[in-house]
Amino acid sequence: MLFSTVPARRTRWKWVAPAIAGVLVLAACSSSKAGINTSPGTSGVPASSVADTGSSTGPDSTGGTPATGSDRIIRVGAVLEPTSLDILTTAGAALDQALLDNVYETLLKTDDSGDIIAGLADMPKISADGLTYTLTIKSGVTFSDGHPLTSADVLWSLQQVTGPDSKSPKATSFKSVTAVDATDQKTIVITLSVADSGVEYALTQRGGAVVEKDATDLKANALGTGPFKFKSWNQGTSLDFVRNDSYWGPKPTIGGVSFVYFTDANALVNAATSGDIDIATGINTDLVEILKSDSKLVVNTGTTTGKYTLGFNNTRKALADQRVRLAIREAIDHTGLIALNNGYGTLLGGPVPPSDPWYEDLTSVAPHDPAHAKQLLSDAGYASGLTLDLVVPNIYPTNMSEFIASELKKVGVTVNVKPVEFSVWLDQVYKQADYDMTIVDHVEARDIANFANPDYYWRYNSKVVQDLIGKAQAATTQDAASGFYKQAARQISEDSPVDWLFLAADVTAAKTGVTGYPLNNTQSRFDASRITVSG
Repeated sequence: MLFSTVPARRTRWKWVAPAIAGVLVLAACSSSKAGINTSPGTSGVPASSVADTGSSTGPDSTGGTPATGSDRIIRVGAVLEPTSLDILTTAGAALDQALLDNVYETLLKTDDSGDIIAGLADMPKISADGLTYTLTIKSGVTFSDGHPLTSADVLWSLQQVTGPDSKSPKATSFKSVTAVDATDQKTIVITLSVADSGVEYALTQRGGAVVEKDATDLKANALGTGPFKFKSWNQGTSLDFVRNDSYWGPKPTIGGVSFVYFTDANALVNAATSGDIDIATGINTDLVEILKSDSKLVVNTGTTTGKYTLGFNNTRKALADQRVRLAIREAIDHTGLIALNNGYGTLLGGPVPPSDPWYEDLTSVAPHDPAHAKQLLSDAGYASGLTLDLVVPNIYPTNMSEFIASELKKVGVTVNVKPVEFSVWLDQVYKQADYDMTIVDHVEARDIANFANPDYYWRYNSKVVQDLIGKAQAATTQDAASGFYKQAARQISEDSPVDWLFLAADVTAAKTGVTGYPLNNTQSRFDASRITVSG
């Protein structure tokens, strides 16, 4: 379960692209298992270089006139800063954004189409019963300090995730793993208790990252096999990498990359228009027009897996009735909600974003139809009206809640909006399920299995869905798994345990001549290795 928690000004909807993907950290939350982002940045903290493991081949990445050609340090503006560099135990999309693909690499990867491909290891050989995965580590791979990658490093890294005392935020993704063994210098065998088609994908994410077995000071240092090597972390300011000239794969054509952190949306845009940064991510949608009017910049709109969700407590008297839940969905003008967000967002009629392989367009399941919504409420015994509380973390803009309350009032549902601190939300809503409705941004890809957990904060308990998702997880081929997941997604949408408000957009801006940077889910993973600069 992942939530986006990017702060927004509460008087206007000023959506900022959420911190997405495998893991998020929230500055107010100490539960890494919950996978919640708790780090909106540390602006105002005195900058201090905490480590320096290499010298830049170009100018200092924190200032000065940028170099050209292969010495160029690309400065990437970002809105979330890591709280620690420990990839093994610290949850947080900010950490994934900077470190994954750049410094740390994973055993498997996904290509631009979302297909799983080889990474540090070849594609696994899977036994006929789906219980044994054998991975062969690629030859010629070294860490940036020259240490050759062996099965001992892979074994140790996987044990940090799969062990009984694991502190990894991705531990639940490997719950079916019973043993990990190194049979020789290049071979790793993963044994499962039950067939689990999600293991391959889990190896493309944080849980599949490989750390050198003897690495030290992981909180303030990072040493991986990637195309860049860690230079320094100036807390509150930037996280700096330089090109790894001994990289085993295609080497970057730039001298390095610096992630520069902004907690103020206007400051990020000003840095882009003034040329202080080369690329801006997580752009406030209210400020996009400023960037579009600058001829020196190219503005792109990509996709995310951030699903803004109106959650229902499926055990509350009224909301236990599927007709009431469906009525609420049909009462809300989701197109109008996206318009309130300056048009940035995509309609989403179910639990699966288009980037997941089992996506199906389900927007027709609950179209905007206030008249039908009223009829459903009447059929459910609420013709005279219904009152519900909407408990919302105060990190989200108030006009989103106000819009929903206004829409539901039109069909006879009175909504009491109750903003709370995120720490309160975690205890009251997430842990205790003491609420009627709530809003949160679920940002993780392939998280449909949440709907198979009756103890999840929605308290949705469908034996049909649990069976379908169980079959999908036990499937031995991706096609078979996708078929079951699609069936589950349609059943979930028809049951309406939540409402999917919209799928968030990903807005980036870059200097003309800077190309090759990612456009989608940029706050979850930002692979800088293919960036090129012309002119």
